[in-house]
Amino acid sequence: MSFDLGTVSYTPYGPDRFPTWAQFSTHGYLFTVPGDYPDDLPDFFHVTDLEMAVYRTRASGAEMWEVRDADGRRRVWGEDTTRGGAVGLALAELARTRRQTADEIREHRVTVLGLPAEPPYRVETGGSASLVLTPTGVGRLTRIEPNGIGQPAMYRYADLGTGQECTAAADGPVALRAVSVGVLHFGCACPAPGLVGHHESREDAITYATRYYDAWWPCTGRTS
Repeated sequence: MSFDLGTVSYTPYGPDRFPTWAQFSTHGYLFTVPGDYPDDLPDFFHVTDLEMAVYRTRASGAEMWEVRDADGRRRVWGEDTTRGGAVGLALAELARTRRQTADEIREHRVTVLGLPAEPPYRVETGGSASLVLTPTGVGRLTRIEPNGIGQPAMYRYADLGTGQECTAAADGPVALRAVSVGVLHFGCACPAPGLVGHHESREDAITYATRYYDAWWPCTGRTS
């Protein structure tokens, strides 16, 4: 989901939000910046969402709008004569800082630790799924199709080994099983919207997937 100035949602706050000694106005607006902002941030560097406050101030003499993070360093990220301008500057500075930090982490991994620039194994959650178990293999259920009056329904599923779409009659030697599933990514360029963690070794990634999922399988996407 894209996040930019046009998607910022503001929530007004009053004097009960911050202590009197804090460097915030008694009235202003709160908004949240997602931990995966900006979009080109590497997924290994995704952080927790950041709550920020924008408010009017005369700290610099003229009346301005100022943006600070509400619960972290409480530094000023942007200042402008309009609320939108201050938030826009804050988002730009936050994006610059996060990109720079991610680059520094990459460089440290390579030059100091002797590791790949990013952790090579990613684990993605597939949530819950229905598996189709047949004598010839296992697949992930994609849909159930009725097959006329008096006829058994048909299970459509994607074979986990080949990805090929298959069909099985519901009254045949077949069973459905609801499971929590995970996907192990290695060296692939595909997106992982359900990303839950990174691992340095295949063994650690498999241990994680085995512990937290009823079933898992390696991604077969294109390599990067």
